[in-house]
Amino acid sequence: MLKKGQLTGIFGVFLITLMAWSIPGSAKDPLVWGDYTWGAFGGSKEASRLGREQLMSRENYCPTSGCIIRLDSVSVKPPRARKGSTLVLATSYTILTPENIAIPVTISREVLFQGKSLGKTKTMETRKLNGAWDQETNFSLPADTAPGEYTLITQISTGYGLDQKTVQFRVE
Repeated sequence: MLKKGQLTGIFGVFLITLMAWSIPGSAKDPLVWGDYTWGAFGGSKEASRLGREQLMSRENYCPTSGCIIRLDSVSVKPPRARKGSTLVLATSYTILTPENIAIPVTISREVLFQGKSLGKTKTMETRKLNGAWDQETNFSLPADTAPGEYTLITQISTGYGLDQKTVQFRVE
């Protein structure tokens, strides 16, 4: 037999569970889970361009200088494409911190057409050691993409800071 306090506790857990199920959003809702809302991602690859020691020498970096989080370049290949084709989103970035440890890095992208957002693309989250990195990600344009000039905004962020660059590409 349950005592009065136990019954109240069980009822409380039941109510909390019901309330959690009633919160809007689900795994199918891309806005809740931060998934892309326009276009489709394919494979992605990432490679180190320079290690920490080489980069420190090239940048004349001293650990007491603080942190460097920088987008070195962003491009869309090819810069002119047809609707339904696959583009390569190329990003080169640099990370230098006083400690040589892997830090959380987030790379996010947003596509704009005529100044209006078509949606944020899928965010790439990873942990990276200090160094210079190159990343390439395949991105398929929807078959019904309107012709015109598009803008890709790429942002890299860490707990130490962020950097952002834009690049244009054309759909014919």
